[in-house]
Amino acid sequence: MKSLQPIEIGSLVLKNRFIMAAMGPELGDFDARTVDYYVRRAKGGAAMILTNVIATEAIDGHGPSSTLTEESFAGFKSLVDQAHEYGCKVCIQIMPGVGLGGKAPHRTMPASVSADMMFEELTKAEIAFIQQEVFKTVGLAKRAGADAVELHAYGGYLTDKFMTARWNIRTDEYGGSFDNRMRFLTEIIEGVQQELSKDFPLIVKFTPCHFLPPEQGYRAMEEGIEVAKLLERKGVHALHVDTGCHDNWYMAMPPIYQQEAVTQLYAARMVKEATSLPVITNGRLGDIGKAEAALQNGWIDIVGVARAFLADPDFPNKVLENRTDEIRSCIYCNEGCIKSVVEGESIKCAVNPLAGYESVKKVGIAAKPQQILVIGAGPGGCQAAITAAEAGHDVEIWEKRDRLGGNFYNACLPSFKRDGEKLLQYYKIELKQRNIRIKYCMEATEEKVLAYKPDAVIHATGASPLKPRSIPGIEKAHVASATEVLDNSVFIGENAVVVGAGLVGCETALVLANNGRSVTVIEMADKILPEPVFIQNAMMLHRMLQHPKITFKTSSKLIRIDDHAVAVQTPEQEEIIPCDNVVLAMGFLPNTHIFRALQDKIRIVNVGDSVQVRKVLDAVHEAHDAVLGLH
Repeated sequence: MKSLQPIEIGSLVLKNRFIMAAMGPELGDFDARTVDYYVRRAKGGAAMILTNVIATEAIDGHGPSSTLTEESFAGFKSLVDQAHEYGCKVCIQIMPGVGLGGKAPHRTMPASVSADMMFEELTKAEIAFIQQEVFKTVGLAKRAGADAVELHAYGGYLTDKFMTARWNIRTDEYGGSFDNRMRFLTEIIEGVQQELSKDFPLIVKFTPCHFLPPEQGYRAMEEGIEVAKLLERKGVHALHVDTGCHDNWYMAMPPIYQQEAVTQLYAARMVKEATSLPVITNGRLGDIGKAEAALQNGWIDIVGVARAFLADPDFPNKVLENRTDEIRSCIYCNEGCIKSVVEGESIKCAVNPLAGYESVKKVGIAAKPQQILVIGAGPGGCQAAITAAEAGHDVEIWEKRDRLGGNFYNACLPSFKRDGEKLLQYYKIELKQRNIRIKYCMEATEEKVLAYKPDAVIHATGASPLKPRSIPGIEKAHVASATEVLDNSVFIGENAVVVGAGLVGCETALVLANNGRSVTVIEMADKILPEPVFIQNAMMLHRMLQHPKITFKTSSKLIRIDDHAVAVQTPEQEEIIPCDNVVLAMGFLPNTHIFRALQDKIRIVNVGDSVQVRKVLDAVHEAHDAVLGLH
């Protein structure tokens, strides 16, 4: 495989083509937990890890990036030394500034490239200060033994704002013409080369195309090619290509809905054709097939992977050892990684409870192995079983259906979410290899559980669709739940009404519309997706929902279901909507009857949606923590 072949970046030789792309983990300034997080990926086979730092917090205030200073130097050097023990190189990615609205305590307004209603313009003295802080940082990185430097200049952050007419309306030498807009970055490149020498491996991560209207000042590919050529002339050793910005943020970290090849691959191919430099790109390339195809087609030279390294830090080694069926795949939910960090929490992963907690939540062998019964084989139940087996317990799962996955199985059935199935395949392999017994079509009852006599029970029975019996007609035969529609267990006619415009209702409407049905979605709230959906995911989903066969009616309450229509109450009047079928997406209720029956009779812990309906992340982390609590 080409992905396993060595590659050079200037004088630097990487052992394979998989590198860990930088993320702002909000873990601290190279303390023990931060070092463990990065070194774990080095141990897993990464050829190079990119550690994200910000040059100074004096402008934007604190953010999720680390800082490299004399105080944090020892931690960073420890990271470098330990990574090198695994044959992994370390590249420090330096962000000159954020430029998105953060501000240091002494500022009255946030500062960015240009002044507007939200920002005050950086002075030339502040620009020089930021650049000097970059140079200090690269000097420390080199002294610590770092192998390369990557300059952060993409995605609508500060450096990209200097480079882009959309945001740069300065009238001094840092604004106006192409060369002036590039000046902030080119001066940094020249200063770094002076600090480190021109032979020290230098990478620039940039956005050749924002994929937004160029007439509004966003960068089109033509200018992106000019940027790439300029960077090559400046002596950069590799180009790291990304796309999008915060105005179409889902492109930068494509969510699960982005099943087709990402725009980063197109942009990288265009840059590679225009320059002779090695090209890196990222964007769902933890999919080994897509990554290998991009390499074989000559679109890229190096595979940048971020989220998939959170899900499974060992995936490069598993590729090397021909064990790709054992890779725990990222589900691209963006909940544990970017959402957590945006909300000021440290980085985590929905499917890997140890990501960011490598030493904190490490599983040890139990002093006294126990017999553990897990009820339910959704993500929470599977994780509980895996953690328990890893701790040395004897584990059995009871699942009332004929398959793994719980409601997550149904959520993965739409064509725009099929990649989620890879997680379920991972669970099947892992359960088998750990000799975890699983009994399908086994519905737990109080009597059966007590007769089994487990030492402890992990209750992970999930939740069931809400079906308010107070609504007249809700028991009619043409009424189905969204989960039934998703797994194709009911027939749906040409015209359907979906009740509820939350995430499940919207995705179900898309499935029906993509299959040729005409769909009316009714929602009591005054907007669709009334419950918060992380902005990156919501941006792409809103775009997908602009479907000619879907009509939304908000501020509309279902009051009655007739044989061939529904009656809804709008602010103005009662309205009749003809339909062949009614699909309920009104939410879920936790399944608690077994837990309540057993909680005073046996040691039992409730986790996941059977506590409260939430996300895969909550179920997986609660399940892992519950098992740790059994020791």
